[in-house]
Amino acid sequence: MPNDKTSKPDIKDVETEPDISLLSRLLDKDNMENIILFDEDGEPVELEQIAVIPLDGKLYVILRPIDEDEDVATVFLVSPDDEDSIIAIEDEDLAKKVIDAYNDAK
Repeated sequence: MPNDKTSKPDIKDVETEPDISLLSRLLDKDNMENIILFDEDGEPVELEQIAVIPLDGKLYVILRPIDEDEDVATVFLVSPDDEDSIIAIEDEDLAKKVIDAYNDAK
C-alpha cells in the first residue's frame, strides 16, 4: 500500500489501446491491466494502478512500479486538457495530501 514515499519518474508518454482513453482505463473498475509509461530514455515502465482520487476538484491517480521492491508510489494528476495525459506530481506536500486522502478512504 502507498505511504508517504513517492518517486517522480520522468514520464513522457502513455501506451494505451487506441480506442480506449487512459482516463477510461483508470476509471474502469473491471480493468486489471497495468499501465505502461515510458521513461526519459524511451524505456517502458509497467505500473500497477493503486487508486484514483478526486481531490479539490481535480483527479489524481496513484501508480506503483511493479518492479520495485519497496513500497513506493507515484502520484499523478490527470490532465484536465487531455484525458490521455497524466502529470507526475513534483510537490511533496500535494503528493502526501493525495496519499492521505487515499488512506482516509480505505
